[in-house]
Amino acid sequence: MLSDEDKRDVIANKADYTLEEIKSKLAVICFEKKVNFNLEDSSKNEEEKEESVFTFDVDHKEDSTPDWIKAVESTMNSRF
Repeated sequence: MLSDEDKRDVIANKADYTLEEIKSKLAVICFEKKVNFNLEDSSKNEEEKEESVFTFDVDHKEDSTPDWIKAVESTMNSRF
């Protein structure tokens, strides 16, 4: 899963580390290589990003409320 370059420092200093430290260092390197910390999907263009936004206005008079929100409100009102 890790390249020789990724493991180079750990291998070079293996005599200085305990087995648990080696596992920990390699796990952190693996985690950092596999996890994407980018919060936005850069593959989407701006138009697709705008379409994926959901807004809900409680003062809006037209009944464009999605059914799942109606069900949540109904359940909430029946319990309280």
